[in-house]
Amino acid sequence: MAETKTINAVETTLEIVEALKNRQPAGVSTVAEAVSVPVSTAYMHLNTLRQQGYVVKEAGNYRLSLRFLEHGGAVRQQLDFFTVVKDEVNQLTYLTGEIAGFAVEEQGQRVVLYRSEGSGAVGDQIPIGEYAHLHWTSLGKAILAHLPTERIDKIIDRHGLPANTPRTITDKEELLTELDAIRRAGYAVDDAERRRGIRGIAVPVLDADEEIIGSVGVAGPKMRFGERYMAELFDTLSEKRNVIEVRNEFYQ
Repeated sequence: MAETKTINAVETTLEIVEALKNRQPAGVSTVAEAVSVPVSTAYMHLNTLRQQGYVVKEAGNYRLSLRFLEHGGAVRQQLDFFTVVKDEVNQLTYLTGEIAGFAVEEQGQRVVLYRSEGSGAVGDQIPIGEYAHLHWTSLGKAILAHLPTERIDKIIDRHGLPANTPRTITDKEELLTELDAIRRAGYAVDDAERRRGIRGIAVPVLDADEEIIGSVGVAGPKMRFGERYMAELFDTLSEKRNVIEVRNEFYQ
């Protein structure tokens, strides 16, 4: 029973942080409206965050400070395989010239752990650390396909299957069918399901027990990402996936 108890003030502060992330810079009235609290309450939370160094006030508006970047970087560095991931993703961008990235699953969503842009990169300018629905992207679907069935059901129940483009899969049975195909093929494809005109391909990265630890992928303009090119990218991704898995085992 104790696990269900929360502190309302902390919840409000975190809601304000989330609101600022999506709207910054923003005035206190905008923040108050976004989290449905009185202006005076929003002001007290924002002022506390500012005094603690987590919010910056400029010209009467508020934005998140770079303190969050510091904490995010520290968390990422603590992940044993981050150095391995960074090296191989950078190699991917060098070899392909495209946008490459590595993602993990946290709380039922896809989180970009690292990304890099090659010389010819064109695509989704997503920030490192971004959370998104797993069914929207090739990185997310590659992970989702290799989670236990009960976990997949819980993620869908919690987050639903909202659309981000007309091509996003929003039907559970259709998604489950695609996840089965991903497991058999060894890769996942995002066919303009997150962003119009952007196509991506990703492969799962597994540990020694064949459990999913993340996914690595490449994305770019749909016109350039034809079937022959996607096949070439799959071979390159498979090689990088193998290197990450082997080096990850070495560091265990």
